[in-house]
Amino acid sequence: MNNKSLFVLNSLIVLAMLALSAWAWNQIPDTLQIPVHYGINGMPTRYGGKFEGLLMLPLIGAGLTALFAIVPHIDPRSDNLTRSQKAYSAVTLSVILLLLLAHTAMVLQVLGWQINVVMVVAAGVGVLLAITGNYLGKVRSNFSFGIRTPWTLSSEQSWNKTHRLGGRLLFLLGISGAITALANANQLFLLLILGGTISITLFLTIYSYMVWKKDPERRKIKL
Repeated sequence: MNNKSLFVLNSLIVLAMLALSAWAWNQIPDTLQIPVHYGINGMPTRYGGKFEGLLMLPLIGAGLTALFAIVPHIDPRSDNLTRSQKAYSAVTLSVILLLLLAHTAMVLQVLGWQINVVMVVAAGVGVLLAITGNYLGKVRSNFSFGIRTPWTLSSEQSWNKTHRLGGRLLFLLGISGAITALANANQLFLLLILGGTISITLFLTIYSYMVWKKDPERRKIKL
């Protein structure tokens, strides 16, 4: 999938979100407060009006779609990002699909459907992490997409090894998170995702430095 096709597909998903909002708009009273934020117990913690409740996520999706289309043209290593197009497309498309999933769950719940929004979104986050991890090892060195430390950006060896290992760790974290979410263990999911993300980030930062230090070609890498 090239960048143009990705932009079109992401735009269609955002249009689907807007269509869902338009369909629900007249069915929801103007005075009804719509849940826009949920606590770890699955209950709403903040409410908003129809504009925020029905248009917030589509607008975020539109902004991200534009950003994802621009990034490949402004990255200093755009050729490498083009060579990573499959991974870039899979991950960015998954982000927009996650917004669609969250938006659909929230709107249908407001309309009376019995949907556990927190469980649905949490499981979606787990799947997104797993997809990202699955493709991470295929990403070429660039400044916009991937594990960007001073050492991965100045050593091809550090970049490649860090991304291969990071991809495996992130995939396992995502699968574990999705299973935990589907089990409706919200507190465990939050601890797992936050703790796992922080631990993996710290570990890979140190690992990238260690690989960089042993790479004799590290100083020859240029933009």
